[in-house]
Amino acid sequence: MIPFMLLLIIPLTNLFIIVYNLFTAPRLSKNKFKLFASKVSILIPARNEEYNIENCLKHVADQSYKNLEIIVLDDFSNDKTFSKAIKMSVNDERIKVIKGKKLPDGWMGKNWACMQLSRNSSGDYLIFVDADVTLEKDAIESTIFKMDNLKTDMLSVFPKQVMVTFGEKVTVAFLNWLLLSFLPLIKVYSSKRDFYTAANGQFMLWKRKVYFETGGHESVKNKVVEDIELSRLLKKNGYKIITLLGDDLVSCRMYRGFKEALSGFIKNFFPASRITSLRFISILFVLVFAYIFPLIYMFDNILYISIGGIITLQVVLVSLLSRQNVLFNTLLFPLLLLVMFYIGLRSVYAVKSGNVFWKDRKL
Repeated sequence: MIPFMLLLIIPLTNLFIIVYNLFTAPRLSKNKFKLFASKVSILIPARNEEYNIENCLKHVADQSYKNLEIIVLDDFSNDKTFSKAIKMSVNDERIKVIKGKKLPDGWMGKNWACMQLSRNSSGDYLIFVDADVTLEKDAIESTIFKMDNLKTDMLSVFPKQVMVTFGEKVTVAFLNWLLLSFLPLIKVYSSKRDFYTAANGQFMLWKRKVYFETGGHESVKNKVVEDIELSRLLKKNGYKIITLLGDDLVSCRMYRGFKEALSGFIKNFFPASRITSLRFISILFVLVFAYIFPLIYMFDNILYISIGGIITLQVVLVSLLSRQNVLFNTLLFPLLLLVMFYIGLRSVYAVKSGNVFWKDRKL
C-alpha cells in the first residue's frame, strides 16, 4: 500500500493543478482596444530565420492595431533572412531592417539582439516577438487591451505550439505538460512570490518605461533562459506581470524536426530549473518512475488502474488546454516522458561540460 500511495501522490497533485488551470489559467482572448494613440514597437530578433521571417512579418503587418513600428534585427544570419526581410519592408514603411552589431563579451546572442532592438525603438510599448511566431489579426490589440485592463507592467504569452513532424510531437509537447501540470498559471499574476514565475520570450510585451527602468535584457545579458530571469527580476522588484495562454491568437512552430528540437531544449531545460544537477536528475528519475511504472502495471494490478486513469485524464486536459491533439498525446505520453528524461540528462551534461550550442553559436 505504501508504494501505491507514493505513486499516487504525484499524479494526483498534478491533476489538481491541471484542473485548477483549466478553470483559472489566463488566456488571450479577442478584445478591441478603442484607443490607438500609443505607439507599439514590434521587435523581432532574427538569426537564420529564412523559413519564418516572411510569414512572421506578413502577420505582424496585418494587425488590427495600426500604430506600429516593426523592427527586424538580422543577427549575423548566414542564410536569406536579411534579404527576405528587406523585401518585405519595401511595401510597408513601418518595417525597418537593421544589421546587428558584433556580440560583446559576456552577452548571450538573443539578449544582445533584443537590447539593440530596444535602443532603436520609439514605441510606448515594446513587444519582443520571435521570428517563428504567427500573430493572428487581433493579437496585438488584444494583448494591449489585456495589459491596460489588468494594469500589468509586463505580459508574456505561451503560444499554441504547432508541431508538424513526429520528432516535434514527441519533444515540444512536454513543454505544455510541464507548464500546466506544475504551475498554477494565475499565480504568476496574483501572487507576489517569485516562486510563481513564468514567462515566454517568444512573445513579451513591456511598458517602455518599465523595460528601461529595470535594465531590460542587459540585466540578464549572460543568461540562457532570459525570459524566466526577467520575470523573476520584475517580481522581486514589485512589478506586476502576467503570463497568458495564446489559444488561437498566437501560435509558434518552435522547431523543425527532432534534431532542432533536441538542440533547443538541451540549451534551456536544465538552466531553466535553477537547481543543482543532482536535484534536477533526481526529479527526472522520480517523475519517470511515478508515471511510467503505473502505466506498465495498470493491467496487472487493479490499484494501478486508478493511477493510470488519473494520468490519462491529465494528458487529455493538458491537450485541451494547449489546443493539442488529444489522441496523439495520450498514445505517445510514455514516449514523451522518456524523451523528456533523455533531454534532461543531455541538458545537464551539455551545461556542465560547456558544450551548449544554438544556431552555430556556442553559448
